Amino acid sequence: AKPAAAPQSTSQSQGVSIDYRCEDCTKVFVDFNSMKMHCNAAGHKPVSEGSGASQPASAEEFSQYCNTVLQRAMGERMARWGRHYIDPKSFQTPLNRHGQEMGVNVFQAYNVEFNVGKPVGNIPKLMLTVDLTAKVIRTKSLLVALTNGKDPNRYQFTEQEKAALKRKWIGQTVISKLDKKCHAIHDLIFAHSPDSLQVEGLGMSHSEYYEQRKKHKLEFPRAKPIIAVPGRNKSIIHLPAEVICADELDDEVKMQLPKIASFGPEVRNKAIDEIKRFLIPGAQKSRTESGLLPALGIRLKGERLTIAAEVLPAPVLAAAGVKVSADRGNWTVQLSKARFTCEPNQVVKLNVVVVHNKLIDWSEIYGKVKSLVNSHNATYRLPDTPYKVVKTENDQDRHWGAVEQNFGNSKNLPANIFVIDMTKPRAATDPSYSVVKKMFASGGIPSQFINFRNCNHNNPQQARKSTIVLGGVARQILNKVGVVIWWTHVPRGLPLPAVFVGVDVFHAPRQYDPQSKRKIAKPSVAAIVMQVVHGSGKSEWYTETFKRDAGQEYQLGEALEGTLKRGMSRLPMAKGKTIKSCIMWRDGVGDAAVGPTAKQEVPAVQRVFGASCPIAMLVCQKRIATKFFQANGQAMPQGLYVSGLSHLEYPTFYINGTCPPYATPKPVRYILARRDAALAKVSMADLTWDCCHDYPNWAGPIKVPSVCQLAHKLAEHAGNFTDSG
Repeated sequence: AKPAAAPQSTSQSQGVSIDYRCEDCTKVFVDFNSMKMHCNAAGHKPVSEGSGASQPASAEEFSQYCNTVLQRAMGERMARWGRHYIDPKSFQTPLNRHGQEMGVNVFQAYNVEFNVGKPVGNIPKLMLTVDLTAKVIRTKSLLVALTNGKDPNRYQFTEQEKAALKRKWIGQTVISKLDKKCHAIHDLIFAHSPDSLQVEGLGMSHSEYYEQRKKHKLEFPRAKPIIAVPGRNKSIIHLPAEVICADELDDEVKMQLPKIASFGPEVRNKAIDEIKRFLIPGAQKSRTESGLLPALGIRLKGERLTIAAEVLPAPVLAAAGVKVSADRGNWTVQLSKARFTCEPNQVVKLNVVVVHNKLIDWSEIYGKVKSLVNSHNATYRLPDTPYKVVKTENDQDRHWGAVEQNFGNSKNLPANIFVIDMTKPRAATDPSYSVVKKMFASGGIPSQFINFRNCNHNNPQQARKSTIVLGGVARQILNKVGVVIWWTHVPRGLPLPAVFVGVDVFHAPRQYDPQSKRKIAKPSVAAIVMQVVHGSGKSEWYTETFKRDAGQEYQLGEALEGTLKRGMSRLPMAKGKTIKSCIMWRDGVGDAAVGPTAKQEVPAVQRVFGASCPIAMLVCQKRIATKFFQANGQAMPQGLYVSGLSHLEYPTFYINGTCPPYATPKPVRYILARRDAALAKVSMADLTWDCCHDYPNWAGPIKVPSVCQLAHKLAEHAGNFTDSG
């Protein structure tokens, strides 16, 4: 039966009703203007029907409708925070090792959704999945951060401090401690306090407004400044600095997040029982029948869904002269023993340029990196003395200024140049990174950054951590100049040469624009990574990025076809070869778009490799609420494989790629959107699991195949460039 319709706009003359639902996706809108704006922006059209027409809802429409009802039911019992629901009165305040509060509160946040699938056999069922995540909010208000903990009522800001604070905070995101809403700071008004500034149109001060309307009495009503943030319809509203807090967490808290903001299987089992208790009949305020869900014909069964599972064996890995045991988890120590066979007359010395912050002793660290790189006995080596050393000031503008001055004209640079940039940013992330990285990329210069903020490599007390980090840096340097440290064996039965393709789209966060007084969406970036596999340990790589309209995830057929064609013509070993098979892992595709995406992108691959080349396409879904537990409540191990929980239209399997020690592992859902008959004997689960061990930046398994993860990282890097890739 068709679910209850959304509000409609009816044309009497034509006898046509326009539903406030989109015909091309699963979105539903509350009014005509919202629906019209979406259709104009996305190129979609609304659902329109004759006055007497009626048709059954699709599975996507039905699940969307059920989830809308579920959100309404959850909203009657819990507070909504983004996509999650929390109990505002239930939280924990973690302590550090000295027994002191860490300045944050940790809330249990519930992600609840309905899905239509085939858990057992071919009978479609409506399934409820419950996930538990942590929402962390700072307890230290913005007022405390602005005044450095001094008495806000008496603190007087100097003109220099005012200018510095405005540069730091304008455009930053803050969270209201009362309603958990996020705001972008438009300005800091140092001339007013909540007591002195009147609320426009109400005839009362902001301190009176919060006491009378919000039932919250301000502790520092005379404290300056008051914070200006964007309101509705491009207006500006003002918030007391004591009721908001910064979105960015302190470094100490970030390091402890795996311990303080993770939940084990026992806690998650209790969360499932708690949500079931909220959704049983009589738990909601609805007057019809005995609850909102039962009133609409949705009743929850008491039992959990039980399915069979198995653990995939660790793949066979090999490094130069070393057989790697992948079942031992992280194999950093084993890789340090890898030695290549390279004759002296084949050695290529890289012309290394060291760019370093003036506060860093670069020579000691360069010596360590050189020893680690050269110990692998690969073709490319680091010299005893760098080709050039560039010292930068402890300032981001001068950092990229020095880089532009020395690398602006790549024609004057020698061959085989490689840049090692040692930075010490003031924050956890380096704001110069994307700018400097783009300068190097535009000049065709490979580079490697070493961040001294996260690990001070000059500090003897962090020697052990430094050795581990620099070992990874050495492997990344070799990988960037074409040396493959380790590789997985190609499964038997896969026709070679084969092409592995990874596709992902990065959507940059909206940034606040002071001119328009609203957040502006940056263009999205699509990345396509192509790996031509000739045999175990013998591959070629080709990548491209594409600038897209903000939020545009699909319609990549033309870009995919062009990338594959250019890759085949430019890669030396692949040029002129006939590709015998192609496997594509596509990230960022929702359930409703699996079919349309496959119909649009698979023909693009066929136009490059020919209709005789067998193709398999797998959609990777990471943002899912599904987690698996053993019958005794314990978490599942690494490499868990589940195939009994299928998509409504396509074969589906799940793999637990990682197994964090403090949390419950979240699997990745793989939807097999296409597999030609010639690949029927190739296990897509085994091939996917093998490729999860092939990511060059991490000596251990990851959640998705390496080509897919590389596409994700490449799209993210390019998305932060000024030209968006």
